[in-house]
Amino acid sequence: MNFTEFRLKFRRFFRKYRRILFIIFIIWAIIFFINKIVGNLNNDYSREVTYEPHVGIISSLHEVPNSTQSSIEDIMEEYMTYCNDGEFDKAFEMISEDCRKYVFDNDVEKYMSYLYTKMPTPKVYALQNYSSISYDGKEMYIYDVRYTDDFLATGLTNSTYGYTQEKITFYRGENGLEMNVGDFIYHTDIKNISENEYLKIDIADKIVNYSIESYEMKFTNRSNYTIVISDGQENDEVLLELNHETRKRNDLKDIVIEPGKTVTANLSFKKFVDDNDASNFLVFSSIRVMEKYSGTENIEESVIQSEIDNAIAKFSMKVSTAE
Repeated sequence: MNFTEFRLKFRRFFRKYRRILFIIFIIWAIIFFINKIVGNLNNDYSREVTYEPHVGIISSLHEVPNSTQSSIEDIMEEYMTYCNDGEFDKAFEMISEDCRKYVFDNDVEKYMSYLYTKMPTPKVYALQNYSSISYDGKEMYIYDVRYTDDFLATGLTNSTYGYTQEKITFYRGENGLEMNVGDFIYHTDIKNISENEYLKIDIADKIVNYSIESYEMKFTNRSNYTIVISDGQENDEVLLELNHETRKRNDLKDIVIEPGKTVTANLSFKKFVDDNDASNFLVFSSIRVMEKYSGTENIEESVIQSEIDNAIAKFSMKVSTAE
């Protein structure tokens, strides 16, 4: 059989079976691409990482040390496995002691309620270093972690892409590499005091989250009169003084202290931990020692102003937030 005869037979064969050949090719192509996709996916809740997951977003000059990178990845793998498998007690135990105490009150059920807002179903995650800070002689590496559905495992091929996220911090502690979740960075006992003949102000605790700085306060009234720290009647009654600006507090609840009493209050302020602007003082700019105080709810403005004008004393106080 010469070349011409071979070509004619091949052409007749192709014309006769071209539909079957086309279907076989399509099936082969689909199998090839499915195998390629599956081969690139890890069914064991694998981490998803950016090109440089350990280089900070805030400053690309900062990179987590190589000796710490693999430890962080291993911890996240173990933590996510516990979360996805419903072993919440084990996941909770992986969190630092301070984080368990100051974020979740050492209550695993509170932790589970929080976790449900981030991972109501098994998730995969993307890990990206965001920034770092130094605190108490420790370098703290802050990561932005995003949680998404495992589309391959759930079959949610037509679902809208969505994610949840949180800041997770890693640092070297007494027990090796430790982890904080829920945007919690650190806690410190400040124990700073400011006082005069009328009032004593104590800072009991300082809690630093990624974007919020909060203070547990204790106010003791040493006088025989009602003392008003804040009730919304004066401007900027409570401020956080930074190096370059002041911040108003987030919660504007009244702080009013009856004669001889002590009250506690939590004061929180918008403050990013990596903004390079240190907190210096809590400023109470409009403290009033009231001879008569009727409150502010359903009280005429003229009465409120008259009571302010006749206050026994008006003054401001500062309490250092230095650690």
